[in-house]
Amino acid sequence: MKKTFKILTALLAALSFNVQAHPHAFIEMKTKVLVQDNRLVGFSVSWLLDEASSSEILYDLKAAEKDPKAKQKLIDDIMVNVVNEHYFSYLYDKDGNKVKYSAKPLNYGVKAVSAKNNGYLANYYFDFMLAKPQPLADNLFTLMIYDPTYYVSMYYGGKSAVDFSAVPNHCQAEMIDPMVDEKTREYAQSLDKSQREADFSLGAQFAQKVILQCK
Repeated sequence: MKKTFKILTALLAALSFNVQAHPHAFIEMKTKVLVQDNRLVGFSVSWLLDEASSSEILYDLKAAEKDPKAKQKLIDDIMVNVVNEHYFSYLYDKDGNKVKYSAKPLNYGVKAVSAKNNGYLANYYFDFMLAKPQPLADNLFTLMIYDPTYYVSMYYGGKSAVDFSAVPNHCQAEMIDPMVDEKTREYAQSLDKSQREADFSLGAQFAQKVILQCK
């Protein structure tokens, strides 16, 4: 199995789906843009896993309730996998250069949150910081968060899922939905979850974009 599938298995704990088309799991995201001294410094994110993906990780967390060290190790192991995949996040500046991140996430954890069906879902939250703060002035940033294979759909539920409250007035910020043609959608739907040869270009085509443009 490909590396990304292993990482996602560790990230989601376990996947048990019967559907045949990509994607096979869903993560609803929220993102806050972090700004200090007129520089982009990072992002604060919240990932809400779907019910099937949540079940085993919540079981493991509950089993470790009386052992704080074991519980923290479980959370730390999840974050190691997320960091190794660069937070599944891709940030580019106005010249198309990829912006690097710090390998040390801040304020991270996993918690159970109430679901609409009276059950619980796993919520991952963490801040990932840029390796070097980026000046906002005369710059354009594009952030996409996605699984490259589209095995997992990582999406914003609406425009309000991205918090731009820290962005200064000389910047324009928005979240843009992708324009995916029917041929690409049909291709994704044709992929079986057991397919071994992953298409690492697929996720980017379905990724929503967070755009930050500053004068």
